[in-house]
Amino acid sequence: PKARHENEMLALTFSELKYYFTCPYLFKLRFLYGFDAPINRALGYGKSLHDALAEVHAESMRGRVPEEGDVARLVDDHLHLPYANAPVRENLVRAGKEALSRYLREHGQNLNRLEHVEKTVELKLADGVVVNGRIDLIRRTDTNEICVVDFKSQERAQVENITVRQLQVYAVGYEQLTGTKADLIEIHNLDRGGAVREVIDENLTRETLNVVSDAGRALRNNDLPRLSTWCESCDDCDLTAICRNAV
Repeated sequence: PKARHENEMLALTFSELKYYFTCPYLFKLRFLYGFDAPINRALGYGKSLHDALAEVHAESMRGRVPEEGDVARLVDDHLHLPYANAPVRENLVRAGKEALSRYLREHGQNLNRLEHVEKTVELKLADGVVVNGRIDLIRRTDTNEICVVDFKSQERAQVENITVRQLQVYAVGYEQLTGTKADLIEIHNLDRGGAVREVIDENLTRETLNVVSDAGRALRNNDLPRLSTWCESCDDCDLTAICRNAV
C-alpha cells in the first residue's frame, strides 16, 4: 500500500549514508530490518577520542592551547568503554594518550587558527533529500584557506574514498550554512598520525551530490539490492551470512 500523500522530506545522516555507499543491502539490513554488528570490547573508544579532541579544540578557541601535561586529564575525563575488560581498557587508555600526544605534537601549531568545532550542517538536495552531519573541525591554513577536517580512528575507520565523499558533502553544507566556500579537505588518522589533504574538487562534489540524490530515490523506492559479486565490502561485513555464502 502507498500513502495518499508522501512525506516529501527524506532526512539522512552521513553515518547512515556511508552504509548505503558500502552496500545498499547492508543499509537495508541495518536500518530497515534492525540487524546490527556484534558488540566490540573497544566500543566507545573512537567517540571518546573524538570527544577529547573536541575539548582540545574548544579550549584552543578560548585562547589556551592544551599541552602534553593535559593529555592524562583529557583521557580520564572522556574515555568511556562500557564493554572493555581490564586488559582491553589498559591498552586503550595507553593508545588514547599516545594518539592525543601525537596530535598535539603534529598539529599544536595550527590550533590558533580554528574557525569552528563540531559544526552541524544540513544539506538540502533535490527531491526533498536532506543530509545532516557534523564536521569535526574547520580551520584556516597558514595561507588563509578554509580546511574541512575529519578525524578517523581504527574503531571508526571507513574506506577512504567514502570519507572523501563525506567531506565533499560537508564542504557544500558548510557553504550553504555560511556562504563561504571551503578550499581543502583533510583526513587525520589518529592511530598512526599524519593527515591526507586534498583540494576540493567541484566535479567530484557534483558527482557525490548526484550519488546522494540517487540514494534518496533508491531509499524511497526500497531499491536496495545486494552487491552483484563478492568483494572487499563483503570480506569486512558482519552480516554476510544473512546475505550469501563466500564465493
